[in-house]
Amino acid sequence: MGCITVLLGCAGWYGATKESRGTLLFCILSMVIVLIMEVTAATVVLLFFPIVGDVALEHTFVTLRKNYRGYNEPDDYSTQWNLVMEKLKCCGVNNYTDFSGSSFEMTTGHTYPRSCCKSIGSVSCDGRDVSPNVIHQKGCFHKLLKITKTQSFTLSGSSLGAAVIQLPGILATLLLFIKLG
Repeated sequence: MGCITVLLGCAGWYGATKESRGTLLFCILSMVIVLIMEVTAATVVLLFFPIVGDVALEHTFVTLRKNYRGYNEPDDYSTQWNLVMEKLKCCGVNNYTDFSGSSFEMTTGHTYPRSCCKSIGSVSCDGRDVSPNVIHQKGCFHKLLKITKTQSFTLSGSSLGAAVIQLPGILATLLLFIKLG
């Protein structure tokens, strides 16, 4: 959107210097469309974030139970989940019990993967000891949701801020268009 806005600004500058009503009208209409898209995107993110969070929770839980293979497995899904659990110091989607009955437990016999451990190289990190001293008890989803929410609100605020900054430019272009007529 930023690149499009810059190009429209250049086109508006060209239209103003050449006193071209057609170019100015094109700029006005295009900038109004960009403004509407920015406001709509920000509104959708702010209004539907709770609904998307609920749907994402269910999808992530089901996918983890089905697709997660283990700590040193070469597949991308397991590698990414291991990275998330290690960096955010969490285990599973809701908590460590998410692995009970999962394909991971069926194939390895472990209750939780090594990436859930507070100290991965520890002897007590055996895949069975679920004490709070050994593994992270809380799940990753709420931590990921908090990060996503912060980023979404920042993006929405930036989008609305850009729309507010564009409004005077649209009005100035409109006034010039009217003056040339």
